[in-house]
Amino acid sequence: MSNDDLFAGEKISLEEMMEAREQRSFQHFSLLKENTDTNLLSVTMNIPGPIKTSPQLLALFEEMIAVVQVKLADQVISYDIYLPLKTGAEYYLLTNLSATSLKERMIALETEDPLGRLFDLDVLTLADGHLQSISRQDLGLPTRRCYVCSEDAKVCGRSRKHSVEEMQKAIQQIIASTISHTKEE
Repeated sequence: MSNDDLFAGEKISLEEMMEAREQRSFQHFSLLKENTDTNLLSVTMNIPGPIKTSPQLLALFEEMIAVVQVKLADQVISYDIYLPLKTGAEYYLLTNLSATSLKERMIALETEDPLGRLFDLDVLTLADGHLQSISRQDLGLPTRRCYVCSEDAKVCGRSRKHSVEEMQKAIQQIIASTISHTKEE
């Protein structure tokens, strides 16, 4: 799988991305407001640049959905939906598993699955009428690491320390090493 194939998709504008984020936040709030006894898992991919989806990225996303579903097979899932949007695939799942337990399972998945670091597995709850995200720091865990240099990913992202091309190359390497490791097994 080449970078050309992996990132061969429709380019989106910054305006489209911002609108998608706003819609995602609205969706999060609406789902939790209508389902007050549940917690929400929101899955998206960490894909830098103007191309957020391609056939290969969608296939990886669908594989991650299957892994998430296995990880939560012992839980009651009251709602789930997969949205293969041009601004990036999204998957939402509602469960009555506690937010902390859900986040712990998702952190384990991010850590255990070699492709886990390519995904945002966000756990949200509604507290006093406001969306609340459960973070790694809330559980006393360190922040996520950058694909390129292994420093704090948020610091690198805010400072734009790496080019889109550098980050895409790192993503391609993560995927290639995972595929070659899987073939060896």
